[in-house]
Amino acid sequence: MTLCALSNVDLSYSTSESCLHKEFSNFGHVAEVRLVKDEATKRSKGYAFIQYTSQDNALQAIENMDQKHFDGRVIHVELAKLGKNVYGGYPKTSGPPKEQNLPRQDEANE
Repeated sequence: MTLCALSNVDLSYSTSESCLHKEFSNFGHVAEVRLVKDEATKRSKGYAFIQYTSQDNALQAIENMDQKHFDGRVIHVELAKLGKNVYGGYPKTSGPPKEQNLPRQDEANE
């Protein structure tokens, strides 16, 4: 299973995870929705991560939802990027893992 994560920016502070799940399920199977909240106030920070099991579904969601009105606001939808200490490391994946330059087994034994 390949997980492809989207980030949604400029969400209404009243938008819920269930509302996001319902809307973004129109483009394919949603594996997870994470609405980012302030730790102290528990209030939404206005952005979320949505993970799809298919990169094609994620791209379809971007094409259909970026710059669209949702829950009273124009939202921005893009592929999520990892940042330093961003939301506990979410998203963990955005497509298949990149190859690492590790020595092959026969090279390591020489």
